[in-house]
Amino acid sequence: MSAPDRVYKYPLPLESFGPFAWMSLEMPQGAVPLCVQVQRGVPCLWARVNPSAPVTVHNLRIAGTGEDLESDVGRHLGTVQLDGGSLVLHVFAYAEAQA
Repeated sequence: MSAPDRVYKYPLPLESFGPFAWMSLEMPQGAVPLCVQVQRGVPCLWARVNPSAPVTVHNLRIAGTGEDLESDVGRHLGTVQLDGGSLVLHVFAYAEAQA
């Protein structure tokens, strides 16, 4: 019997944000990203996960407003505003990496 799904939070390190930023997160296989929001000044991703599933790499793309997007930018997870709204970033999820 597998563990029930839970919602986990994954902080997104501020130093990862910049033009055409890519980020990889280790989350359980099959994790479903729910949203991206700022909590106490830190961008975070919340995902529905099965904690007993093996861990895999999930890839994110961060783009600033006005940046060119690749044709396969992934699914939009959310938009965050930092520095009092002077920095607006859009977070997209790509498919998890294959093992």
